[in-house]
Amino acid sequence: MIISWLTKQDRPRTVGGRPGGSESRPFPAAPPRSGKPFPLLLACCLGAVAIILFSGPAWAQTEAEVWEMLAGTGGPADYPEASCLVVLDKTDIEVEESGLSHIRKYELFKIITEQGAREEAVRRFDYDPASNFIRVESIKIFRKGGSVEMVDLEATRDLFAPARAIYWGARMKTIGLPRLWVGDAVEIRTYKKGFEIAYLAENGEPDESRYVPPMRGHFYDSVIFQGDHPLAEKRYQLHLPVDKDIQYQVYNGTIFSARKSDEKRIHYSWWLKDIPALKREPRMAALSDIAPKLVLATVSSWQEKSRWFDAIHDTIFDDNEEIRAKVKEVTQGLKKDLDKVAALLHWSAQEIRYSGISMGKGEGYTIHPGWMIFADRCGVCKDKAGMLITMMRSAGYEVYPALTMAGSRVEDVPADQFNHSVVAWRREDGTYTMLDPTWVVNSTELWSSAEQEQNFVIGTPWGEGLMKTPYSPPENHVLRIVSRADIDGEGNLSGRLEIEGTNYLDQRMRRYLGNHRRDDREAFLEGWLSSISPAVYLEEYSIGDPLDFAHPFVLRLKYRIPAYAVVLENSLDFSSPAWSLACGNRYLFSASTEVGLETRSQPLFIWFTQTLDCEETVRLPKGFSPRSPGAAVKEDERYASFEAGRTFRGRVLENGGRVLVKNRLIPVGDYPRFRKVIKKVEEYAGERIVVKK
Repeated sequence: MIISWLTKQDRPRTVGGRPGGSESRPFPAAPPRSGKPFPLLLACCLGAVAIILFSGPAWAQTEAEVWEMLAGTGGPADYPEASCLVVLDKTDIEVEESGLSHIRKYELFKIITEQGAREEAVRRFDYDPASNFIRVESIKIFRKGGSVEMVDLEATRDLFAPARAIYWGARMKTIGLPRLWVGDAVEIRTYKKGFEIAYLAENGEPDESRYVPPMRGHFYDSVIFQGDHPLAEKRYQLHLPVDKDIQYQVYNGTIFSARKSDEKRIHYSWWLKDIPALKREPRMAALSDIAPKLVLATVSSWQEKSRWFDAIHDTIFDDNEEIRAKVKEVTQGLKKDLDKVAALLHWSAQEIRYSGISMGKGEGYTIHPGWMIFADRCGVCKDKAGMLITMMRSAGYEVYPALTMAGSRVEDVPADQFNHSVVAWRREDGTYTMLDPTWVVNSTELWSSAEQEQNFVIGTPWGEGLMKTPYSPPENHVLRIVSRADIDGEGNLSGRLEIEGTNYLDQRMRRYLGNHRRDDREAFLEGWLSSISPAVYLEEYSIGDPLDFAHPFVLRLKYRIPAYAVVLENSLDFSSPAWSLACGNRYLFSASTEVGLETRSQPLFIWFTQTLDCEETVRLPKGFSPRSPGAAVKEDERYASFEAGRTFRGRVLENGGRVLVKNRLIPVGDYPRFRKVIKKVEEYAGERIVVKK
């Protein structure tokens, strides 16, 4: 994963006005997003207020004004589910001609509950010394009783930020606040300079140029206007040199805006009031896809960003003798281009360990030279991508670096909205095949299907626009369970299971089982089988080779369950072993674990499409026959479908069916029907089957 800074789309929907006046208007969301516009009169009033206020510094609030703001706020009864209320969140950014940004932040929040007091007991301010600088200017506590307490900033600690897998020297400033009580308010003023990306200077000396963004002279931002606490007001102000055009667009709702200009600068302001806290839900879509959001950039188009991204990597993909020898070794005996590319992709995926150590200038957005990654055998996504590009170019293929956003949209405005680096292979006909050496570890795929319908931009000399990976239907990703079981006259069950996946489901099997600790794998599989019965005994198992990408990865299990069926005088009563195994297992059928909520207020995001294909036979003891095979089940909705049925051939029960999860993003309005289908699968799995002697 790379730290965000690069760009997005090539057809901006709205361009900011040029110098020569002022304007104020509600800025509607891009269709088809929804949002309730404010009344026109209110919009005009807010616009007039904005023209007066937005050109001042971010923290131009006096203590008297703070008390006035606090007097108009409520308490626990007004915000029954909130621990804190953000009274004012204000950001003021002044951009120099070079693109260097001076960011002044003002935050005033009120403690609503004791939990809120505990949550805010320590404040943390993250920064990266290589690309930005932060200073806490002041912290004041406005006590409920009417006094004002200044916090001693000498208690601030400058520490390394917690890190996992990426170790680029990020830091944080922390300070513990005096005891807070319900009704108190905290005012924080900070100053920050620079841009948000890990960008290492060549030495540790202070240097103003380190804060200038890599794409010199440009500014971008993506601002979300909703969070975990209710907001009385959120305001974002931007001051640009008069000759800098900016394009911007609002998504997922309505945000008010105002603009005015003078001889030297254009002043923009965007704001919202009375914003409720965002309701968090399991597996919800990304915050940037659902909350009101402003995206803005001075870059003219995605093509411009594409050309820049190519230019900064113009000379780093040169190979050397060692790399050429490794390419020859990896592709030896392979004739087809696709086979050679797959071999090089899997070598880069498997042999370059994901570990982000600092390796020099441009860390976070530039790809390091292939010879460096080849020697160190580690890096993050951009370095794994760079290794593959170097090897493929050495083999004679035309390939380019690309940027994508895993897990959320990239909007039209060409601002940085990326978190991941990948590879684009340009074929002879001019089309691209996308490759991802980070996400296809232990995978037969060239591009992970968890990245379907995902935006990306390729860095090329001629410039590419924003593109999107295609939809991958559930039929491409099948998890097949074949179950053969026998039940004797005393209800004891003995069974065999064979489980195999295709494409992304094959990858999940390889990752979860192939990489699992060997001394714990048996217990792990017993945990799977316990969904059939807690009394299960795993007698033996075998798995495929996780690094053999030419053959499917197959799991085979042999197990027994004493007294599985309920034995009555003349009958046996049991449920399906295979369907019971699948339901509730997040490794085999993850959709069954994501429908716990009866209704949702946020879209459900489950990353990938899937087919669950179940084929089962249960051999009954001699002398038993079915009371009733049960009715066939068929449910077909837009985002999921299920079809299954039971038949008897002599004393053999045949019990098969198929579930399709058709999309990875389930809208709120369609969630009840999606849930109905998945719940029907659960009901079928738990349904009792009765046979009589």
